[in-house]
Amino acid sequence: MADNKPLGEIIVDMGFASRDQIIECLNMQTEIHQKGLDRIPIGSLLIKTGYLTTGQLDKALVKQMKHRLPN
Repeated sequence: MADNKPLGEIIVDMGFASRDQIIECLNMQTEIHQKGLDRIPIGSLLIKTGYLTTGQLDKALVKQMKHRLPN
């Protein structure tokens, strides 16, 4: 069965960032959206804040894709 776990949850499960760091970046996304600016993906915000490396994001995205594939 495919699992549609959010990327932020996968990142926390993998130990790459804390739940508080994810929430902080989600709040940043909301603020950006409310200002009418283009959406910035959570992974990009985590990298910009220094909470995540590009390598960690790549690993989390691969894991997310594997979970979304049907069995």
